[in-house]
Amino acid sequence: MNDLAPLSTYQRDFIDFLVQTEVLSFGDFVTKSGRRTPYFVNTGKFYNGSRISRMGQFFAAHIQKIGLSDVHSIFGPAYKGIPLCVATTLALYNQYDQDVGFTFNRKEKKEHGDGGDYVGAPLTDGDSILIVEDVITAGITLRETVQTLRKHAAVDIRGVIVSVDRCERGQGDLSASDEIEKDLDLTIYPLVTIHEVIEYLSKPNQKGFSLSSELIARMNAYLEEFGA
Repeated sequence: MNDLAPLSTYQRDFIDFLVQTEVLSFGDFVTKSGRRTPYFVNTGKFYNGSRISRMGQFFAAHIQKIGLSDVHSIFGPAYKGIPLCVATTLALYNQYDQDVGFTFNRKEKKEHGDGGDYVGAPLTDGDSILIVEDVITAGITLRETVQTLRKHAAVDIRGVIVSVDRCERGQGDLSASDEIEKDLDLTIYPLVTIHEVIEYLSKPNQKGFSLSSELIARMNAYLEEFGA
């Protein structure tokens, strides 16, 4: 992990924020892909105004850094992606004067009223979008999201912004992120990777929390087994 690029200030603050809010927690968990893991990222804990607002600011800062704030809409897959896309567009507007639309999908198609599969900024052929996701583990949800979007319209998916890339294998030897990038022809931009999280929390930091040697060993063993 010595070859990791230095973290930006917002990335260090983001990791501290994950720990402070216990969105990043440690113990014994089972992921959606069925893997037992010693750490878990649960963005469902962004359940109040202060937390989801801060999360949107981190996503907006990352989007600004990679230069992709000129899209038509920020798309958030239901359900956890819904508050993420709204908070991100608010932060882009309030902090960077970028007025971007937001769109999210319905789990069940609405047959009355405005109807349709999507809520928010309409998506038509040629529209550029960014997808915001909480975490990539095996990439199951993201694959479904991209396939459904492309059936709906010929949108230009400029990339996928995720909070944490767990850097785990997908269906083969590549990471789930690399597989998705290859299979779906898009780019994933994580705010941080799990390797960056481990490296940052393995050393003394400004918030005073650091991982124990036992937990570092467990996390590294997990990545040795399931990492790419």
